Amino acid sequence: MIKKLLLPLLLSCSLFSNELEYKGNVGFESKYLLHDIANKRDSALALVLEARVKKSFGDSEVVAKLKALFDKDDKNRRYFDFTDLYYLYNFENSDILIGRNSRFWGALEFYNITDVFNTKDFLDDVFDYKSKLGSWNVAYTKYFDNSDLSLIVKVHEQRQKMQDQKSVDYFFPLDYDDELITSKGKNRPTIFLKYSGSGDEVQIDYSLIYQNGYDQNRYMIIKNGKLRQNAYIVNKFLGFFTLVVDDTIYKSELSFAKSDDKTISKYSHVGFGIEHTLYSFWDTKDLGLLMEYYRYSGDGSKESFFANDLSIGFRLSMNDLDSSEVLGGVDIDIDNQEKITFIKYDTRVYNSYKLSLSYQYLDPKQNSLFPRLNSLKLEFGYYF
Repeated sequence: MIKKLLLPLLLSCSLFSNELEYKGNVGFESKYLLHDIANKRDSALALVLEARVKKSFGDSEVVAKLKALFDKDDKNRRYFDFTDLYYLYNFENSDILIGRNSRFWGALEFYNITDVFNTKDFLDDVFDYKSKLGSWNVAYTKYFDNSDLSLIVKVHEQRQKMQDQKSVDYFFPLDYDDELITSKGKNRPTIFLKYSGSGDEVQIDYSLIYQNGYDQNRYMIIKNGKLRQNAYIVNKFLGFFTLVVDDTIYKSELSFAKSDDKTISKYSHVGFGIEHTLYSFWDTKDLGLLMEYYRYSGDGSKESFFANDLSIGFRLSMNDLDSSEVLGGVDIDIDNQEKITFIKYDTRVYNSYKLSLSYQYLDPKQNSLFPRLNSLKLEFGYYF
């Protein structure tokens, strides 16, 4: 319904607005996987286009963000979609948003427990937790001196499409059916009440969230020999904060959920982190040292990601004209000693081009459904 109402509004705005802002990038991504899995490709190559356009008129604005992808081998990864498509009206001390958009919630670096608003995009890199599908919603936000209060109503629950089974990023042990099972129907609203604030004298930022509706932490069931996702209703309390003391940032995220679903009746998930920066560690370069711990307890704890994990890493900021940065680390599952090691290098070339090179190594637990994997990914694009 929102989509049907919003598209005519977008067209009228494009005809009568005088202000137009746009930015985006076009490029390619290539990935190589070292493995000995039968019937699985060892490489992928795709062209990617991302563009964001904003039109302003008076106290209002319309934003559209397009993502288009063409994979050389995988037909499932040939598509274009509006990840953001919304209308925003600004009042004196508040605003209202209607449409589709992405929100990023959380404080931790390696995994965000509280980032529950959007559905993850499985057609993209499955290890990229920031890759999302835009969600249709209506949101009203009231702003105060050092805080804001938002009421957000998400109106549709999305299914997660997956890359084909031969893809380097297909990770399910069985065939996957993307048809979503829901307990109350896909259009049952999910309500978020979010309060965020910051300190005056102390450098602290925090957010408290109450959620009633579908949990994004879905679980799998086997139906007709295929895996399908089951979405269930929860009452959920979430919070995250960052505290800066001198050269050190303290971070935390937590969630507690209760549900009438018999498989997942209740659970809690917490994470704590610390990041200490050594400024001018090497000439003009800054070195950030990171450590984070995650703990999940409750139903389904053995199947949860980051159930009892320790992540240790570093961030090296070159502070050069190309904004070069290296981020690396290792995540260790304390229960079964499974490890994921990663390192990523980002830089700009001639100001308008961006280069990203990343490596990941999965060392699975004994008798795991997942084999030992090495993957290398290259991204290069032109930014406009």
